Amino acid sequence: MDYLRNQVVLIKPKIIVLLGSIALKNILGEEHGITKDRGVWQEKNNILYMPTWHPAALLRDETKKIDFWNDLKEVVKKYEKWK
Repeated sequence: MDYLRNQVVLIKPKIIVLLGSIALKNILGEEHGITKDRGVWQEKNNILYMPTWHPAALLRDETKKIDFWNDLKEVVKKYEKWK
């Protein structure tokens, strides 16, 4: 986690995509859940976060691929606004 935090400080990203529950809980806090927060923009320390399904979840349940794809399209839309 220290390495990741240092990378974020150095790179200063505007958007970070959180893949799965573990990433979500470690970055935004234990009170968050992937089922509840997936696809909803979260902001912390002037960084926008998009929580979405972990790729392994897509292999287990193919119906989640639509949600995943829509989440990524939202990220692209947000990025395009800043270009």
